[in-house]
Amino acid sequence: MQAIRLKKAQFPYVLASVLLLSWAAQAHSAETVEVSVEARQGFSFEPSTLEVPAGAEVVVRFENAGAMAHNVQFPAFEAGTETIGSGKSETFRFTAGESGTYEYLCDVPGHADAGMTGEITVR
Repeated sequence: MQAIRLKKAQFPYVLASVLLLSWAAQAHSAETVEVSVEARQGFSFEPSTLEVPAGAEVVVRFENAGAMAHNVQFPAFEAGTETIGSGKSETFRFTAGESGTYEYLCDVPGHADAGMTGEITVR
């Protein structure tokens, strides 16, 4: 096998190319996870627990199947929806941070207190 010899003037271009390819590979290595959360009758979410990998881009599709207006908020990730009416849906995304278990909830006054909460575990 013959070694490749570079001229000194070529070295910065080769180095820049290697670094750019390395950066591009890292940028595309983050996993995308799609989850659905549904607001239900009786002040609950379905599912009430979610699990995602740390560092993943999480795409959340929220559907309000309840009779009144609801939203879903993920305070630890500063992400969520506007309050939407029955039969409506909304999609949003966030990046899952450090491993741990975090709460999600409906922040319409009184709804979280009535049990409209869930947990997302980041592994």
